[in-house]
Amino acid sequence: MQFNAREAMHLLELRTSPQGHPEYRKVCQQMHTLIAEKAGHRAIAALMSYVDFADYEHEGLERLTGERRAALRRSK
Repeated sequence: MQFNAREAMHLLELRTSPQGHPEYRKVCQQMHTLIAEKAGHRAIAALMSYVDFADYEHEGLERLTGERRAALRRSK
């Protein structure tokens, strides 16, 4: 896989959001760590301020909760 810093930022910030698939989240979190530590691009990694390293207790349910809220808003 090859991409530039802008593409990495977009991918990692998007796929580590709470709504992201749990497996994508893990891989993207590891990629962010590798960019900073193994590749030595700490400044670039630091700019990726929306990469989410939170460990959500009920992985996978965030999307369902969001979809339920959206459905409720549409029904009003």
